[in-house]
Amino acid sequence: MSIVEKKEITTAEAKKLLEERAEELDPLQRRVLDYATRFSKLSAEDAAKLVEELTDGDLLDKSLAVQVVNCMPASIEEIRTFLGRQRIISEETMNAILGKIEKYRSSQ
Repeated sequence: MSIVEKKEITTAEAKKLLEERAEELDPLQRRVLDYATRFSKLSAEDAAKLVEELTDGDLLDKSLAVQVVNCMPASIEEIRTFLGRQRIISEETMNAILGKIEKYRSSQ
């Protein structure tokens, strides 16, 4: 397998890509597939939709949205751990992010 394109994707999207090539995976890629299977919290389609929703309207940038979707935080305090001291976001925006996450969590 060779690098075709480099972009940030969620764990669920990585799982889908690896499953499509399951017969040709090397041992490291099989371990990554095992990890993705255990820890992906949404389907690849839902994960991609949630990343898109979180990046619309400048709620979060793409890399941060991917990390949030991978972990699916359940509280504002958990969301703040992703932001660190780099960004200050209003309580209203945090609630909007949490609402989007909850919408996808409840659909699972």
